Amino acid sequence: MQNFDEIRNTVNNIYNNRETTLFTLNDEKEGIIRVKAAAEKWYIVLNGTFRNVSHDLHFWGGCEMPFIMMYFQLNGTSTFADRTNISVTRKMHSLNYLPTFKLDTCIKKHTVEEFFVVKVFPDLLLQQLQDQGEENPLVDFCNRKDPFLTLATPHVIKPIIYQCIYDFLDCPYTGALGTAYKDNLILNLLIHQLAAFTTVVDEPSDAGSRLSKSDIDLLHDIKTYLDEHYLDVISLQQLTRKFAINSFKLKHGFKQLFSNSVMKYVDNHKMDYARTMLQQQEAEAIDLAEDLGYKHYNNFSTAFKKRFGYSPSAVQ
Repeated sequence: MQNFDEIRNTVNNIYNNRETTLFTLNDEKEGIIRVKAAAEKWYIVLNGTFRNVSHDLHFWGGCEMPFIMMYFQLNGTSTFADRTNISVTRKMHSLNYLPTFKLDTCIKKHTVEEFFVVKVFPDLLLQQLQDQGEENPLVDFCNRKDPFLTLATPHVIKPIIYQCIYDFLDCPYTGALGTAYKDNLILNLLIHQLAAFTTVVDEPSDAGSRLSKSDIDLLHDIKTYLDEHYLDVISLQQLTRKFAINSFKLKHGFKQLFSNSVMKYVDNHKMDYARTMLQQQEAEAIDLAEDLGYKHYNNFSTAFKKRFGYSPSAVQ
């Protein structure tokens, strides 16, 4: 049995080295630790699970070269110590560009935590994007010089982001095909994060349909609410009452800002959630249909097939 100083050193080495490796501890008294690192050409993925560990565990990470940190808190709460303590709670994610990096984090004893972290090395990613112009948002982000930090202002993890993470962890391919599959998933994750953290709202071209700043702020609040509570939303009227907004402004303003109708945005979230639940074998299709508000299973199956091109039964 390793002592906890040895465990800390082992895990810290995994955090800071660019290697593919796995560390596990499964002890009835000391708890469960599983930390896996997967190193690829231009990124490294860290997936850590800690359950009921008997001691607080402090880890540190550092890097003297620029890198992008994509952070996803799947369970529990992680606390990062810089000048102030920053906590990232369950189901939240952040995107960070760091010219240099040095942070400490603590796993509290008797807690359950799971995180998925991707360290992307901009110079190496740019080599993969040589045929892309400067207008490509990935290229632009990799070329930045100033820090970009969102650990203190994380966003809710959307179902489509969960899907990318689970697809990466359950990659069905090996060898070069598996590498290409996972590379594309990491690029998709980075695109989703760039869209979440860096999207700038365009001014409407039609003067008669302009939105005020307060309208835009409110619609962004509604979108954030939908990201977190899509399973609870059943109608536009429910939202107009909750946010004291008229239905015209909600429907047309939301479409104007986010290029999607409100209920279509909610339905896409619900279908992404349903697919994830089916793939993880967390629920039966017929039960999901009822949970998502479908009176008839056939209607759910039709909506699912329209979204993904295959039926719920094909997933199971």
